Amino acid sequence: MAKKYEIELPDSAFEKTDFSTNEELSLSVNHKQINIRPIKVRDQLPKINIFWYVIPAVILSAAFLIFVNLKSITTIPITGDDYSIANGALILGGCSGVLSFLVTFIVTKILGKGPSKDFYWRSLPTITIACGLIIAFSFSAIFWLFEQMFKGARFDIYTATCFIFVILAALNYIMINLALTLSSGVITNLLTIMIISGMLFSMLTNSSRDWWRYNFSFLGTAKNSTSFQFNITLIFTGLLMIALVDYLFVSIQKRYRGYKIQVLRWLLIMLAICIASIGIFPNNPQFHILHDRISMWLVYIMLILIIVVRWVLPEVTKQFLTVSYVIGVVMGAEYIVFKLTDYLSLTAFELFEFGLAFSWLLLLLQNIENLAQFGQNLFVIKIKPIDKK
Repeated sequence: MAKKYEIELPDSAFEKTDFSTNEELSLSVNHKQINIRPIKVRDQLPKINIFWYVIPAVILSAAFLIFVNLKSITTIPITGDDYSIANGALILGGCSGVLSFLVTFIVTKILGKGPSKDFYWRSLPTITIACGLIIAFSFSAIFWLFEQMFKGARFDIYTATCFIFVILAALNYIMINLALTLSSGVITNLLTIMIISGMLFSMLTNSSRDWWRYNFSFLGTAKNSTSFQFNITLIFTGLLMIALVDYLFVSIQKRYRGYKIQVLRWLLIMLAICIASIGIFPNNPQFHILHDRISMWLVYIMLILIIVVRWVLPEVTKQFLTVSYVIGVVMGAEYIVFKLTDYLSLTAFELFEFGLAFSWLLLLLQNIENLAQFGQNLFVIKIKPIDKK
């Protein structure tokens, strides 16, 4: 016969939930962890009123239709022309999506509801601009793909307006949902998506197809037609990383104190500043020396982090330390091979080093995120069997 158990929760933990006493809840066990949540799945999802994302889409779609009518346009291409579905979706979608995120974030923070209440106001501009950049990069890539698939396709203004409406409504919903579920994990994903999509976009659309014959930094120079996109990606990646570190360490310091945790925090902030500075000072002739020195500082800080992580990261695991040292050794070996042989080109060396460094940085942020989560939401409970009499 199965035993019955009761769980004693402290009041401080119960107050963080929306549960009521005597409410029936569901319990699941996953990876040796117990999760307690509402029985109905819909109670766990953000409640987004349909009018929040449909009405702005209707208004902007109507504005698009009126505009093309005033211009006496009869058919609209997917991309290419000034008056195309791609440009309409990019301009209207970027404004609508960013505004939806901004309004939702501000309202929920003022009301003290949702995850936005745990973020600082100073992080809002960086996160908002990062969202706008991701929308721009994503739309550019998607419509470039559509153009390759449907070459020469044109639509009448009413069909094009319907496409615009669907795109705007979907984007508004995604951005509102993002603001309602914002977390350190989401920001880490935004950081990853932004830097990868921004660099890929610059590689695919730049004017020089032989950029790889020079070096990775060539993408940010004045010789590259998409240097602005490349550099702005680096700048806001650095700023977004600062916002993430700022958010995480406030939570961590509720449980872990001392100078070691501050050393880790400032090393990460300096690393983020170096990333942003590489975008601010591209490898143009007037900034060449400064650009190279900042790049070297970036490498030095990465090596320092890998070496000291075992002392400055609380509760660090042997697995993470092993991965850190392996990545450090591989990066060092690549540097020696690059300097002593002609096996690796400068571009290949930079791409390999960037891939390894960025992968390790994501692992480190994931470990810090786990510490922040447990440090803020860790409570002592008791599980004891119910005696049957």
